[in-house]
Amino acid sequence: MKLDLSAFLSSDDVRLNFDGSLKENDTDLSLEDLNLIYPIEYNGYIHDLTGELELCLNISYKFKATCDRCLKEFIKEKETSYIAYNFKDTSLYDDDSVDEYFKITDDSVDLSEIIFSQIITSIVGKNLCREDCKGLCPHCGKNLNEGTCYCEKESSEEKIDPRFGKLLDLFKDEEV
Repeated sequence: MKLDLSAFLSSDDVRLNFDGSLKENDTDLSLEDLNLIYPIEYNGYIHDLTGELELCLNISYKFKATCDRCLKEFIKEKETSYIAYNFKDTSLYDDDSVDEYFKITDDSVDLSEIIFSQIITSIVGKNLCREDCKGLCPHCGKNLNEGTCYCEKESSEEKIDPRFGKLLDLFKDEEV
């Protein structure tokens, strides 16, 4: 999705508002593993700061995920934002800066590339179906969110692998 800036750049306007949705991945990025649910909604603006442009973008998206504790599949909704700059004077670009920069090519900005890149960086590594997810019982595998399990609770000595049982006696008579 390219945002045409030709009318904005040739006018005296200082702000261009825009919004829309992406219905598919039209970039070269491989996104199959993200399990995105389309459409992806976005809105934002480009502000002319006399000498530079500021792009502010808000993105709302959904994706299918599996809970890392109970293995239940769920749909997660997420919002992320992005701020970037474009300088007319290219000497102002700083490679060491934490600021993000965007390119204008043929009086347009490729929003798809920016949106999908922001989505990739905003997805967290741990997905939980809910914050207080109890997970699975380590003995019988029952989902503890659905109720307690009735398997025997073992004492701490019974949990020890019998192959390592002799290690318990290793420092028994010595002072550590």
